[in-house]
Amino acid sequence: MQKTKLTFWSGLNTIGGNIVEICYGKDRVIFDFGLVYNPAAAVSRIGGKHRQSYVLDMLKLGAIPSIDGLYAKADLAGEAYSMVKPDSKEDVGMKTAVFISHLHLDHMGAVDAVSPAVPVYMSGESLKLYKALTDIGEGLSRPRELASLSYTRPVAIGDITVTAYQTDHDIYGAASFLIETPDLTILYSGDIRLHGQHPEYNDRWLETMAEKHVDILLMEGTAFRPEQEKEEPSLVKTEAELPEAMEKSTRLVKGLVLFNFYHRNIDRIGHMISAAKQMKRTCVFEPKTALLADAFLNDPEFQVYDNGRNRLSEDNEKKLTKYRYVTTAEINRVPQHYLLQNSFENLDDLLDLCLDLSAYIHANGMPLGAFDPNYHILRSFLDHFGIEYLSFNVSGHAGQSDILQMIDRINPELLIPWHSHYPELVKPLNKQQRIFLPEAKQTYVYENNQLVVCETKTADH
Repeated sequence: MQKTKLTFWSGLNTIGGNIVEICYGKDRVIFDFGLVYNPAAAVSRIGGKHRQSYVLDMLKLGAIPSIDGLYAKADLAGEAYSMVKPDSKEDVGMKTAVFISHLHLDHMGAVDAVSPAVPVYMSGESLKLYKALTDIGEGLSRPRELASLSYTRPVAIGDITVTAYQTDHDIYGAASFLIETPDLTILYSGDIRLHGQHPEYNDRWLETMAEKHVDILLMEGTAFRPEQEKEEPSLVKTEAELPEAMEKSTRLVKGLVLFNFYHRNIDRIGHMISAAKQMKRTCVFEPKTALLADAFLNDPEFQVYDNGRNRLSEDNEKKLTKYRYVTTAEINRVPQHYLLQNSFENLDDLLDLCLDLSAYIHANGMPLGAFDPNYHILRSFLDHFGIEYLSFNVSGHAGQSDILQMIDRINPELLIPWHSHYPELVKPLNKQQRIFLPEAKQTYVYENNQLVVCETKTADH
């Protein structure tokens, strides 16, 4: 009797880079195709995306998994030396599709390595955001076709059906996936949080999933860590609190207020505009963020920073003609009137600004934390100029108690925690809940409410 097979390629004890392959006969779906987020050891940066050997480079670096039938034959050309190449898409007769839960790089950053003959699906909202990111130069280096899917509308890949459900994460267009095969129902949570801007998305998702019979739940566990690894304290807990909390914390700041955030969080763009209004300051975005604000928000009120260097394409310049540009000299005349965006890549812009009595709001912008070497550069820079550092980081991931409550409500036959450095710390509220920690590159089948090894992939293949 034919059975569904699951192979866990990565992401079992890392943040991001989680890739699972689900097969039924000759039909196959793969969930997420990003890169492990570890800036202190990001060997994938070595593989040049503009090199003709990009895919082969990434395979040699171990940045992408050696999955048969996923990469184009042309992309596998070249000498592999000691590495055993995977079979190309052209040489494997499987019907394959890749599904992307959201557009954070640890979930989609390697999609351009996938063969163009393999369809890649994401929510319609994610595709809209992707096109906007491409427009500002933050798309994939190797262009490819992407397909959109509608929430709650099933997509069939042979005998496998995939249904996307809208969830709340700190990015536009996030989704969870329900995967149904002839013998198994699997739920992949994607990245999710209950303290975000749209709790109603998660309420609908949980209500629906509680009525399903879920055999296997793949649940993110980012928040689980030992007590000694506490996160940096933040001045805010939820997304909705941001504007008021920012105003309160900067009320006594006499100079310029700077902010650094991740502009793929469209809700956060709106919150920065709201915060500026409450602070009675003018919100000033860098040009790329200004383009996203213009594309996704209704009649936003902001100005665009002109540092004299960051030039846009002619088409993008036209999109921003309705907004006022503000120069460094104008800001320096009355710095106390502005809330100014400053991304880490533009940190040297601060050398041209009056920083007396200023403050810096860090709201999940890069670098994210002390695990990133750039974070120490940022803090040293701010300390050197006496700039007050204010942490307004709101996690994109559910807290421990929220994760446990979601697991309890979904009540799967088998729980697999991943997307976590410490999946073993996930202890369900229901003591009878079965939990399993798979091994990477092992292929499993589901028997008697547990996963059983049926095949082991070699380290090279």
